[in-house]
Amino acid sequence: MKQKLKKLLTAVIAIVAFVNGALLAADEMGGDRTLTEQTAVHFIDVGQGDAALLLSGGQAVLIDAGTADGGATVVRYLEELGVHELYAAVATHPHADHIGGMAQVIRAFPPAHFYMGPETQNTATYAGMLDALEQTGIQPTIPADGETLTFDSGASLTFLGPADDVSASNLNDRSLIALFRAGETDVLFMGDAETPAERSLLEHHPGLTCDVLKVGHHGAATSSSEKFLRAVQPTTAVISCGVDNDYGHPSDKTLQTLSHLGITDVRITAQSGSIVLSLPSPSQNKEDAA
Repeated sequence: MKQKLKKLLTAVIAIVAFVNGALLAADEMGGDRTLTEQTAVHFIDVGQGDAALLLSGGQAVLIDAGTADGGATVVRYLEELGVHELYAAVATHPHADHIGGMAQVIRAFPPAHFYMGPETQNTATYAGMLDALEQTGIQPTIPADGETLTFDSGASLTFLGPADDVSASNLNDRSLIALFRAGETDVLFMGDAETPAERSLLEHHPGLTCDVLKVGHHGAATSSSEKFLRAVQPTTAVISCGVDNDYGHPSDKTLQTLSHLGITDVRITAQSGSIVLSLPSPSQNKEDAA
């Protein structure tokens, strides 16, 4: 099953290139565009930051929005795809490389649902996000473990952490962790979760596996422990980071661990630009099983 899925994902992965932070369209795009009904995950190249877009059944959910400089990139990316509104937006944690562009996105595409963790940060970036929520009349939700947002297509996004046993002393470990499920395909989003959060996740969700892993903390050495990777068994790993970033992401240690465990399908936005994984729709999986 894993090998079959790996071949499928490899066959349908499309790379969307960026030049100077601007989306290159294959042809001239004008007028209103209609958002596709297909199911896909877009890992948007926002440089040294995170932003991912989930699409299914004509609905769109955004997980993080990059830095303040990346906000315009995310907005334009969504506009190019024909997004007119967001079904939901998720702020995994208050660091600026994840929520810097969120205020701009909220104002451009006010989401029907907004999820965030309970942790706060005394920064202009965090305050700006809260101001945008207030101005648009959106009440944020702190999701409980196991809380699920269901798409009309049957796809779902389930929040899996952080649990109460994860210390708040490290905001990275307090990242919201979420599992996107489309039919039989699971994509696990780790935010900036590091080894303690990984350990907690496995304790509270034994047996958790995924097909695609959004690698935690941009591929830093403090995340993606061997024990965690052995447990969740991804066939594809995606790392979001900037070209020649000051943090050395992704670390050689993380890349070596992935390789050692046979996870060779590793996609890095710093190398490929935005990465698009087209997934079987939930309805297609049901039809194939019939």
